[in-house]
Amino acid sequence: MSPGMNLSDAASPNTDLLSAKSMQADVQIIDIRKTKFSNTEENLQSLIVHSLSTKNVAYEDPRFRNSEKSQTSLLRSIPTLVLYDDRGLEVFDQITYIPEYYLTNAEIDVFENHADQMVSQYVKDNSVLVELGVGSMRKTKYFLDAIVRQNKSVTYYALDLSEKTLKECLDSMAAAYPPSENSKISFVGLFGTYEDSLQYVRDNIDSKIPKMFMWLGSSIGNLNREDAASFLKAVGETALSIGDTFLCGIDKRNNSAEIAVAYNDPHGLTEEFILNGLDHVCRIFNTNEKVIDRANFEYISIYNEVEGRHEAYYKSKLDQTLQFPLTNDKTATINLLKDELINVEYSYKYSADEVDRLVQDSQLYAITKFTDTRELYDLHLFQKPPFFFKTSLNQDHSLVPDVAEFKELWKAWDTISISMISAEKSNEKIFLEQPITLRHPFLFYLGHLPSFMDIQLTRCIGETYTEPKYFTTIFERGIDPDFEDPDQCHPHSEVPNRWPSVEEVLAYRDRVRERALSIFEVYQKTKDKRLGRVIHMCFEHDVMHIETFLYMLVQWDAVKPPKGVSPPPTYANKKINQLLPAKLKTIASRIVTTGINDPESDDFTDKPPPAMFGWDNEKPVRKLPVDEFQIQSRPVTIGEYYMFLQSKNFEAELIPSSWGTMKPLVQAEVEKSFGVKTVFELFPIKHAWNWPVFVSNDQASAYAVIHGLRLPTEGELLALHDDWKQSGNTAVANYGFKSWLPQDVTEESFFSGGWEWTSTVMNEHEGFEKSELYPGYSSDFFDTKHNIVLGGSYATIPRIAERRSFRNWYQRKYPFVFATFRCVKA
Repeated sequence: MSPGMNLSDAASPNTDLLSAKSMQADVQIIDIRKTKFSNTEENLQSLIVHSLSTKNVAYEDPRFRNSEKSQTSLLRSIPTLVLYDDRGLEVFDQITYIPEYYLTNAEIDVFENHADQMVSQYVKDNSVLVELGVGSMRKTKYFLDAIVRQNKSVTYYALDLSEKTLKECLDSMAAAYPPSENSKISFVGLFGTYEDSLQYVRDNIDSKIPKMFMWLGSSIGNLNREDAASFLKAVGETALSIGDTFLCGIDKRNNSAEIAVAYNDPHGLTEEFILNGLDHVCRIFNTNEKVIDRANFEYISIYNEVEGRHEAYYKSKLDQTLQFPLTNDKTATINLLKDELINVEYSYKYSADEVDRLVQDSQLYAITKFTDTRELYDLHLFQKPPFFFKTSLNQDHSLVPDVAEFKELWKAWDTISISMISAEKSNEKIFLEQPITLRHPFLFYLGHLPSFMDIQLTRCIGETYTEPKYFTTIFERGIDPDFEDPDQCHPHSEVPNRWPSVEEVLAYRDRVRERALSIFEVYQKTKDKRLGRVIHMCFEHDVMHIETFLYMLVQWDAVKPPKGVSPPPTYANKKINQLLPAKLKTIASRIVTTGINDPESDDFTDKPPPAMFGWDNEKPVRKLPVDEFQIQSRPVTIGEYYMFLQSKNFEAELIPSSWGTMKPLVQAEVEKSFGVKTVFELFPIKHAWNWPVFVSNDQASAYAVIHGLRLPTEGELLALHDDWKQSGNTAVANYGFKSWLPQDVTEESFFSGGWEWTSTVMNEHEGFEKSELYPGYSSDFFDTKHNIVLGGSYATIPRIAERRSFRNWYQRKYPFVFATFRCVKA
């Protein structure tokens, strides 16, 4: 229940604000109505008659839900809009003051405790705020107060369909927040619909001006989940620029009893609010006689735990006939049976999984959420990201990535390889930095990705290399020397005495991309299997190097945050929930099947293409016998590893390279001398206590041994993965840039933000055949010094993370990767 369906968010402005005398001219109200809206009297009449004449709302009697008597019937409905006339808004405002209706007080609680931090971190000076639904200012005023306290200036746009409400509210706002020497809030009213406001912002506000949309009061709950995601996606596509934010109030799936009383309070206000909708129907038809008599109906309130929504119905107290006059002098007759239900409103609640799906479907980035002290309600802060990859362990990927996927991948690569290094591409020196001395400088990777693609496509279709051709000799293959003996290294491209300029390399990149797009068109016409395989290989090669480049950046003390991505809040006194020790899960013995059947030689036959392409070490299908074993239900955390280090007197070789040093705030607090390296800043260990720890295989093994445990084999970790996926608890999976950081582990988790180490050595297995296209991809690392890692990190693109057969590997002593671990009972 929330007046969020393109209606005002409250009945009247805050009385304190109304009492203030205006200190500036009347606020400008702009009529932005461009789309035809159905709130004319004639259209509402038609909508009401149509809804009552049609049974199309699915209903399941809660008394028989999940029983043999359960059955779904279809009900009539009345548009939710009828609830929000002037009288309805007045009653709803009264509802927001009663303790039973926890949503308003919870949202106020969030603002009281977090408004200053929201404004400090996420509202830029001279930016634009757009609130969907003008509100009573009881909540928004906390936000505006914080803006004034922090001496910021903003333009505040309030949207509503009631011009009268807009004027009253905004005039009082302008009076309460007069401009000062240090802060100015300019108020503008937008008279129109949600859709009108998106088009107005797109057409009239400079896209370079930072914007924050605000949708409060859990108004999102008035939309079903699909429509909610569609609306958020429309906001992102139409009105937001990269980096702009969206603050959205979302009610949780709380205790059913608490939700029930919130929507059917003992004071009778909710009942009056719902039944007044029938009085409004009579006023809409404006006849001498009542077209519908509220005395013949009662309010029915149901919380549907399965769907996670409150449902409001009218129940007919008797058999009755309703007659509605139509514009053509005809009458619509509707016969209602005694006890018949008529739906008038849904209010959806959200679990964490459902919020995750909402963000995925709307293609936004979830920065953080702010929660009230009772943990009933969240204000989620979303953002339009510079690129987006949909993550779903149940999605089927096409055999060959399409042009849209490549373009999104290139956006990701450009964000990471350019914006995180220097705002000035002409800064040559900075691109020659080597954060990891065992790797090439940044510049090499700018040339390596297009060079690899150009070489592979050229070999496949027989054309000439893109100019300058000599780039293929210096950028084809990078270095990955032996960690213990850097003089030992697999074959690689020659290292030039002088690298080309950044400008030359980026121009080369663009030419290769343009050429690649034309070749992709050829594939779409011919569906040539070998060309498809090469395109797939080029895509995944780039995917893997995104992660390589990113862990290099994390090791660099001059790294810049990714452009268009905001960091999570910095909590000076963040409360850390102490995790219980990881459970030991018993996994039954089994034969684990892994791998794919995808011979490269089939590319030149009439055989149908494979179900999926893969790399040589994924083939062929293999069976791995696994005895019953016990394994930790989650990865080892930073906090647990810190305690291990403490017991080892912080031996230097055991300290992760993913950590840096910070000056302790208090000398006695030793843990604050360590910080976790991220793309944003060093996060104090205390604030990352429950993140998965990123370590080398040797460091993971040392931890396991001292606890009488061991690392899992490849087969064991696959068995755990299969059981975890079957459980359905997969929404918390952190990969594909759903976050730019690891996240707190949950009691049972996979894909917690890092690859997972195994004890399995990277080596030739039965049936292995070296790739013809990329002969050294796997075989160059059959040196007994590399171990398999499975899963994926927060920076692993979905095509790889979601392919169960994919096998990654790193040197056991290599300390820089995004790899964590869990232990098996020895």
